[in-house]
Amino acid sequence: MSLKLGLKPVDRVLGGVKERSLILIHEADPRSLGKSLALQVMKEKLESDNLVGYFNIGLPLSTFTAVAERFGIDIERHLRENRLMIVDTFGSLYNLRRGTGNVWYLSQPISLETLNDKYLEVIGAHKEKWKRLNMFEGRELWGIAISISDYLHMFGPQKTQRYLEMIDLQRAKSDVYKKYPAGTNVWVYSGNDVVVLPLIYRKASYVLKTESRITGEERVVRTMKIMKAPDLDGIPTFEYIVRRNGVEFL
Repeated sequence: MSLKLGLKPVDRVLGGVKERSLILIHEADPRSLGKSLALQVMKEKLESDNLVGYFNIGLPLSTFTAVAERFGIDIERHLRENRLMIVDTFGSLYNLRRGTGNVWYLSQPISLETLNDKYLEVIGAHKEKWKRLNMFEGRELWGIAISISDYLHMFGPQKTQRYLEMIDLQRAKSDVYKKYPAGTNVWVYSGNDVVVLPLIYRKASYVLKTESRITGEERVVRTMKIMKAPDLDGIPTFEYIVRRNGVEFL
């Protein structure tokens, strides 16, 4: 089954993305604001009454909430109306917790060896809640993680590589993905490295790479390239502008 990603040129060129696939947004430089593309997907999916599980990895949750709300995403409303669930990895690691409903925290102690089991525990608990509320019927399920590269700063590249190599096997054995629907995933990776990034490029079914340059008029030009997709011919490239209320493609 093909789903609209919510990024207009990608949907136009590819006709959508395959359900349950992994879409990597590679923010090659921070100035390109590639994370905004993930926020655009989140906004489109929540506003069209779909379900989103957001994995908050590298920022205090209050900071992410402020950024998302400036982007036009009413985080509190979507949490309250049960479309959005948040797994606050950052808050779990640094013991920064808030009492909002549908925000989940991982039990201590946390290491990359135990991280996926802890994720599966809270994902399973929330999917059971969605099932009890009959929320799956007629809705798409999306997982959005900003930003996978932050694991490198927390745990180091080699441990992060081992974690990403073993999670597919762990999830294949988990009842969470047998008993409940599985989602389509969007991962953001910021920067470049020679250990983890090539692995994610191989794992992903789709890769969108964002870059930026400064013109002679000192204007920032941001571009998105479709680097990888099934049956992709060439590397389509699009210019975009990040505005307060979303991403606009030129």
